[in-house]
Amino acid sequence: MSPTLGAGTAEYEWMTWPEIAAAAAADAPVVVAVGATEQHGPHLPVNADWVVPQALLRLAAAKRPFVVGPPLRLGYRSRPASGGGQQFPGTLSLRATTFIAMLEDVLEELIRTGFRRIMLYSWHFENANFVYEPAYLVSGRFPGVKIVVVENGMPDFRAADLDVLFPDGFPGLALEHAAVIETSLFEYLRPATVRMDRIVDDAPARNVPWDVLPIDPSMSTASGILASATQATAIKGKLLAERIVDHIVSILDTEFEPVERVSMSLTADQVS
Repeated sequence: MSPTLGAGTAEYEWMTWPEIAAAAAADAPVVVAVGATEQHGPHLPVNADWVVPQALLRLAAAKRPFVVGPPLRLGYRSRPASGGGQQFPGTLSLRATTFIAMLEDVLEELIRTGFRRIMLYSWHFENANFVYEPAYLVSGRFPGVKIVVVENGMPDFRAADLDVLFPDGFPGLALEHAAVIETSLFEYLRPATVRMDRIVDDAPARNVPWDVLPIDPSMSTASGILASATQATAIKGKLLAERIVDHIVSILDTEFEPVERVSMSLTADQVS
C-alpha cells in the first residue's frame, strides 16, 4: 500500500504535533527551503531567499503531496559577485560552521520526529556545499534516511523560455541577483511587497570568476542589483514559477515514491 498524506497542502509551521507525527508515520517526504536574509536591491525585501522558495514549494505541494518544511531564514554570508556582499545593511549571515551545525540539528530533529525522506531545497547561491556537508554527516549517522540535496533550485531553461525571459541575453545565474528572475517571481507571487518605483538596472564595474578581500566595491553595485531588473514582469514570474515547480516535482518523483492524500489526523494515544 502506498504511504498517505492529508488532503490539502501540509505546511509544517501550521500543523499540530499530531498532524506532523501522522505525516511522518505515513512516510511522507518533507522538503525544507534553505534560504537567507540578504539585501535584494531597493525594491525587494531582504526575505527574498526564503519567501520565494517557500512559495514555490507550496505550489509544488498542491501538485505532488509532501510536507512543506519550516524555511531556514538565515544562510551563509553574502558575496559581492553573487549577492552584493556583506557591506549592505540588512543582510544577516551565518558563518559556515554555524550554518552547518544548524542544518545538522534541523535534520536530526526531523529524523527524531520520524521523517525518513527529506529534501533540502536551497535558493541562496552562497549556501552551495554548506548544505551538502551537514546532509553527508547526518546520513552517516542515519543510513536508513534518504536525504536529497538540491543546491541549485533552478531547472535548465529551454532556449524558447530564455528568449522570453532575457530577450537581450542571459547574464548568468550569479548576476541574476534581485534582477529579472527574482523580481518577476515577486511580481507574480507577492506583488504587493515589490517597491515598483525603486526598480532599476545596474551592473558591477567588473565581473571576474574569483573573490577579493577586503571587499572590492567594483565587484558589486551601489543598488545591490547585479543586472537588469526593469525587464521583470508578472508574466515572466508565472512562467518561471511553472518551470521551477515542475522541476521540484520531477525531483520528488525521481527520488521518492508518491504518497496519497488522505486524513493525517491521529489522536495523542495513537502517536504516543
